[in-house]
Amino acid sequence: MILVILAIYNEEKSIRQLVKNLRHSLKNDEYKIIAVDDGSSDDSLRILNELKGEDIIIAQHKVNLSIGAVFSTGFNVALQAAKSDNDIVVLMESDQTSDIELLRKLIDEIRIKGSDIAIASRYIKNGGYLNFPLTRKIYSKLANSILKKYFPIANVSDYTIFYRSYRVICLKKVMDFFGAYNFIHFRGFVSNSELLIKAACFTGKISEIPFKYDYGNKEGKSKLLVLNNILEYFYFIFSMKKMVGALKKVPKE
Repeated sequence: MILVILAIYNEEKSIRQLVKNLRHSLKNDEYKIIAVDDGSSDDSLRILNELKGEDIIIAQHKVNLSIGAVFSTGFNVALQAAKSDNDIVVLMESDQTSDIELLRKLIDEIRIKGSDIAIASRYIKNGGYLNFPLTRKIYSKLANSILKKYFPIANVSDYTIFYRSYRVICLKKVMDFFGAYNFIHFRGFVSNSELLIKAACFTGKISEIPFKYDYGNKEGKSKLLVLNNILEYFYFIFSMKKMVGALKKVPKE
């Protein structure tokens, strides 16, 4: 089964087309779309309910919490809905920046090529940015360089991109070790990097495929608060270094 997690906050402009694209791309698979609405103030939830069918699970936060809370909810729902340890969970953005044409490749990296984690990467050959604001581009490259320095993971160059696929057994190992409440600890956008770094402690089977991130496809405004995220990154690096160091001392099964 393929389980696709959509993080949704005020995405009324993009939801209909995104769901249509997903249904077309996954029509030959058993799949579920897990739409996590984080207290949207627009018509996102109403549109989701209009589109709802057996293939969509809607999880709603009554108020806007955080992207970390969305990830926690989404992955918990995905693991409950999964039927097999070899099921695949795909995380996507809901603003049309996650290229639907790469979805099959992210799935095949796990299903056919044997990876446990596959990443759509802007930082490998044939990947990159299109129509991206210069300040955001600098911020992204700096964040990825710092994370690579402090948390080196073989075959990983893009630590911050949302667009990834995970094998369910890898996520279960993270959940079993950290528990449901600490599966994702951080609240901001760094929570996405947190999950990758934690999951990489349990598998070395990680691959990247090239991804040209076209900011021109984006529907709606960015939800990234740069200053808040910079401060959270400092705290993240300090605390995660200690956690990863302790985790490496734990005997592996």
